[in-house]
Amino acid sequence: MKFAIPFALLTGLFLLATSAIAQYRTVNDIRLLPQLQAEYALHGDDYLLVSLRNSINPTSDDDGLERLGVLLGYEKFWNAQWSGGATLGVDAYSVYRNGSDVSRVYADLTPELFVRHWNTFGGFNFRQRLGVTYEVLGTPGSESRAQTSLRLDLDRLVPVGEQIVLRPRLAYQATAYLRFQRDEATQLKERFIDFGYARAEVGIRLSNRFDFTPWFGYQTTYIFALARLDNDGNIIRAAGASNLITPVLGLDARFTLFRGGSMFERRQLPTQH
Repeated sequence: MKFAIPFALLTGLFLLATSAIAQYRTVNDIRLLPQLQAEYALHGDDYLLVSLRNSINPTSDDDGLERLGVLLGYEKFWNAQWSGGATLGVDAYSVYRNGSDVSRVYADLTPELFVRHWNTFGGFNFRQRLGVTYEVLGTPGSESRAQTSLRLDLDRLVPVGEQIVLRPRLAYQATAYLRFQRDEATQLKERFIDFGYARAEVGIRLSNRFDFTPWFGYQTTYIFALARLDNDGNIIRAAGASNLITPVLGLDARFTLFRGGSMFERRQLPTQH
């Protein structure tokens, strides 16, 4: 069947990112990512977006709040198959938190340009999103770098009753640093894919103005880890490829504001823009 093709592509990319080169695997504590979005609908399917988000570690000894962020976005549709736009993310955080003892607050900036292709297979929507981001890190001594990412996602609209619409969706995004020269012989080499992000969700659209999306995902950092030694200097774990995995539980709530207050028909986007 036609819709088997995008499923195979998603599965293939995920297996490529988590292939046999990964020798070690470390799972971190779960993170909570609540997000509140406001989307302003322009002509056609174009839109402006502002999003408030934060990252919470529920197992932390203090309040668990790790990051507060704002995302601004714009997307322009050139035709039924192609769109593109830009986003700007600002995330504030402190490098040390212990109750009331909080270190200086820093901020990361992540401007991005992206292009998106839209297609359908049977009753499924299949999208490919290619983005280029320059991550400006605010922590002193951190290296700002450019990244490129490819996201594949697949969803389907399932009407329930007269007004409620469900949107089950699968997505996988692979991100790699843009490397303009080969690693020097004295440097620890980097993996081909540096970050992976797998996500499964069910969007629930209650009206043309409001929808919310509970989701679950895995964020993976792919690195080459140094050897681990005991107190006597003996190797207890050899150097090699390592996957640092963080399970994530999120809830996105979105309000859609229409130009002039009209409820015209438009393409309904997933909350993971």
